[in-house]
Amino acid sequence: MKEIKFIHIADLHLDSPFIGLSALPQPLFSAVQESTFQSLERIITLAINEAVDFVLVAGDIYDSEDQSVRAQARFLKEMKRLEGAGIKAFVIHGNHDFIEKHKEKLTLPDNVHVFPEHVEMATIRTSHGVDVNIYGFSYNERHIRASRVDEYVVEKTADFHIALLHGSELTSSSEHDVYAPFRVQEISKKGFDYWALGHIHKRQLLAESPSIYYPGNIQGRNRKEAGKKGASIITISETATTIDFVETSPIIWEEVMMELPENAELNTVFRELTKLIEVYQEKNTSYFLDVIIVTSNKQKLNTDDWLQMIQEETALGGDTFVWVHKITVQHPKQSNSNNWPENHLAKKEISVAYAHLQEESAFYRAIDSLYFESGVSRYLEDLSEEERLSILESSLAELGETLAEVEGDEK
Repeated sequence: MKEIKFIHIADLHLDSPFIGLSALPQPLFSAVQESTFQSLERIITLAINEAVDFVLVAGDIYDSEDQSVRAQARFLKEMKRLEGAGIKAFVIHGNHDFIEKHKEKLTLPDNVHVFPEHVEMATIRTSHGVDVNIYGFSYNERHIRASRVDEYVVEKTADFHIALLHGSELTSSSEHDVYAPFRVQEISKKGFDYWALGHIHKRQLLAESPSIYYPGNIQGRNRKEAGKKGASIITISETATTIDFVETSPIIWEEVMMELPENAELNTVFRELTKLIEVYQEKNTSYFLDVIIVTSNKQKLNTDDWLQMIQEETALGGDTFVWVHKITVQHPKQSNSNNWPENHLAKKEISVAYAHLQEESAFYRAIDSLYFESGVSRYLEDLSEEERLSILESSLAELGETLAEVEGDEK
């Protein structure tokens, strides 16, 4: 049975400036600046050790169109490692690192195929004699407003056809559909065996047959990009597709809740914070923690004071670190206000709908009518991810209050 195995990565952002973190102690900031490069190095080592047939890079290799020489040199170095192992890489550029004509760049080795600004097909025959056609295009400007899906056409005979696309799902809002928009139903009917997506920094499987997949970025850069990051090993046979995530990011952003009793004394707070940090220190991985202290004690905790103390006591000399980036306080009513669906008859339906609306494209599809209402749309501004999630949380809380009132009236 014919089979291929490859690595799919996207959104490397190799020259990311890590905005907002420049005030970190120098050893930490140096580790942060190195983190995207270190993750890429681990991914290439993984590709070599796994003897994959090829590597796919679905856009945003660099964080900006400037594509710093330092970042180019590090990417070049890793591509040469692939070349030495006899592994090819197929690369597209996205909205952050779009191709600028007449701009000189370091020349990549011959094992790297960079797709041009129009959809092109590249071919590869694996060491096992399996023929694969790979299709893709690179951005030539920051925004690609028109859908490019029609340009993806299965050509020639091959055992497998794979499409590379850096873009986002269509929302029908011209203000947001600026990244090569597509519809899942549309691309799933194009005849490809796999869609290797880039642009969204969270791992998402949009469809299973064929697999339409975002691998997420390779290193979280702020608290909104929390959790493990890395590469995905894709295995496609004539009967199935499997996706195996492998963590490679040297630093993990994580939000952690710490519950305290109402009468917690100063020593209790200190002991629990210290214990929490020790737990993460044993994980042998670097962490940025956003600590949320949950307590019914109405007395205000001076979180700035506690944060300064914890940071000053943090050891920075080892191979890994645990850095408390932020401390906030929540009261139980506030923190648990959106847990009401757990005890509701429509628990499953509410949870599924809420999770679905957390996706950017689904959120904007739900509010499309606002953007087509001339009396309203001109006053609407683009929402940040944090603002979108805040709206959803508020809406869920309001829904819970409304249902409680209605259901209470029926009793």
